[in-house]
Amino acid sequence: MAGWETKTVDEVITKIRSKKFVLPVIQRRLVWKEDAMTKLFDTLLKGYSFGAVIVLKERSGFQPLFASREFSDDGEPRNADLSTQEKFLDDEQFFVIDGQQRLQSFYIGLCGSFGGKKMYFDLYSDFQKGDYDFKFARPTQGKSSVKNIERGERTLDESEIETTAECFWYPVRELYEKLSRVGGNSGRIADEIISEQNIDEPHKIKHIEENIKQFYGNIFERKNVGISEVEVDYGRNEIENRQRMVELFRRLNSGGTYLSTLDLVASRLKGFDSRMENFLDAMVNDCSDIRISQDELIKLIMTLQDKPLSEITDLDEDGEKFAAFALENSTRIKSTLVALREFLRKAGDYNWFALNRSRSPIPLYVLAYHIFYAERADENFFAMRRWLRLSMLNGIFRRGCGWIPSERGMKLLHDAFKNFHGQPFPVDALFDVCKKNLHSFYSEVKPGNLDDFDRNRDYMFYLIYDGAPLSSGAVDHIQPRARLLGQIGRGQKNITEEMIDSIANLELLTREDNAEKSDKRLKDWLNRQADRQKYLERHLIPDNEGLWKPSNFKQFLKARAEKISAKINASMR
Repeated sequence: MAGWETKTVDEVITKIRSKKFVLPVIQRRLVWKEDAMTKLFDTLLKGYSFGAVIVLKERSGFQPLFASREFSDDGEPRNADLSTQEKFLDDEQFFVIDGQQRLQSFYIGLCGSFGGKKMYFDLYSDFQKGDYDFKFARPTQGKSSVKNIERGERTLDESEIETTAECFWYPVRELYEKLSRVGGNSGRIADEIISEQNIDEPHKIKHIEENIKQFYGNIFERKNVGISEVEVDYGRNEIENRQRMVELFRRLNSGGTYLSTLDLVASRLKGFDSRMENFLDAMVNDCSDIRISQDELIKLIMTLQDKPLSEITDLDEDGEKFAAFALENSTRIKSTLVALREFLRKAGDYNWFALNRSRSPIPLYVLAYHIFYAERADENFFAMRRWLRLSMLNGIFRRGCGWIPSERGMKLLHDAFKNFHGQPFPVDALFDVCKKNLHSFYSEVKPGNLDDFDRNRDYMFYLIYDGAPLSSGAVDHIQPRARLLGQIGRGQKNITEEMIDSIANLELLTREDNAEKSDKRLKDWLNRQADRQKYLERHLIPDNEGLWKPSNFKQFLKARAEKISAKINASMR
C-alpha cells in the first residue's frame, strides 16, 4: 500500500537530521558529483519538478526489514549499522528506496560539504531570467571585506564569502541556518548581509533581496518534495516483504540515475543478507591496490560458484545461496585475493593491474578460481604465469579478437577450467579453447610472430621494460620513420611501411627524450647517451653498429625481434 504526502525541503532535512529518514542497506553509495548537485539547487529555485521520493515506512514496535545507514554530510560513505535490523523501532522510520541522490545532495548543500568543499550561492544571480548559480568551492582568502558575523558558537570568517563586481558567492549552509532562525523574515537576513557588505548599489541590493527571497520560499515554504510512502505488508513473512522491496528498488532504478545490472545485483544481495554490504566493502578495500571493484568482486564470486554469466534474474531463486556462499567462505575468498596479489607480485604483473586503468579483470577471475579450489596453488606458479602472459599478449581479453571477452569468452574459458578443481593449472586446456575459437592464438613467442601480438602492444612494452609504469612514456621509432620513408622514396624496395611500424622498431622513451631525439640518426642519438651500453640493454637494441644503418634495416629488425622474443620467453620460464 502506498500513500502520498508533500513536504518542504526544510522538513525533509529535519527528518534526515533526526534520523527519521535513513538509507536501507540495499542502497548504493552517493554517485552524484558537484555538477549534478548544483543543478538540482538551480532546478529547485526555478520551481521545476525533480521527481518523487519513495520511502518504505516502518512502524514503531516492529523490526525493520533492512539494516540502515545515516545520510552523509560530507560525501564520504557511511557503513550500514547492521544492528539496526535487529532492533524494534521506538518510533516510525522511513527508509529511502528512491531519491537518495537528490536528498543526499540537499543535505550536503544545506548542512555539510563535499570533498572538503562547501556549496555557494551567487546572490547576484539573474533572478529575472531565472538563472540561479551555485558552485562548490573552498574558502578563498582575502576576497571579501565582510566583517566576522557571530553565529552562536561559530564565526563566519571573511574568507568564506567572495564578492566581485559580477558575483557575490555566499555559503549556502550559512544562509540556510540564518534563514531557519528568522521564521519567514527573509528580508531581515537580506538587510543584514547588505549592511555587512556595505552594498549601496540599488541593482545589487535588488538581486540580493530577490535571490534570498526565492531561496527562502523554495526551501522553507513551498512543499516541493513529493513523498510516496510504501508500507510493509505485515500479512507476509519477512523474506517475502524484503524481496518485494528489493524488486521495487530494482524497478525504480531501471531509470533515473543509472544503476548497472551489477549495482542491482549488489542491492539484491544486501536484501538477502544485510551482512553482504560490510563483506563487499571490506573485500573491495582490501583489493583497492589491484583495482578490484564491487562489480568485479561480484563477478568473481559468481565465477567461484560456476555461474560466470549470471544476471540479476538468476538471483530470484539463487540469491540467498549466493549471499550464503560469500559469507560462509569470506575467509577463504579473502585469502584467495591475498594469494592472487602475491602471485601478481612474484610474476611481475602487479604493476599492470595496479596502475593500468584499462586492464581487464577477466584473467584475475581465472587465476582466483584456480587458487580458491587448489590445494597448493603456488606449485602451479609457472603454468599460471605462462597462461597469463601469453593470453595478455594475444589480446584475448579485448573486444574484436573473435569473441566478447566478458560474455562468450569467459563462458568458454570457464567451461574448461571448472573441471580442474584441485588439479594442476589447466594451461593447455585453456590454450586449446583459444586456438579453437579465436582468429589467431600463439602459445609461443617467436621473432617471426611478434607483430601478431599487436592487439596488446602496451603489454608487450610492459614486458620489454620489466613492468615499469607506461603512463608517462612515448612510443618512438628506433630507426626514425622519416628517414626510412626517405629510403623507400629513393627506391629501396626491401623496406615497407609495415616494417617501419613493427614492434621490433619501437621503443618507449620519456616524452622529453622523445622530443629531443626527433629524427636523429640512431648512431648519432646513441653517441649522445652517457652510458650507451646501458641504453642498448634497456631497449634491447643490437650492439652491432653495422645494423644501425638504414640500409641494413631489415637485418636490424630481425636481430631486435630475436632479443625481444628471447626476453619474453625467459620471463615465462
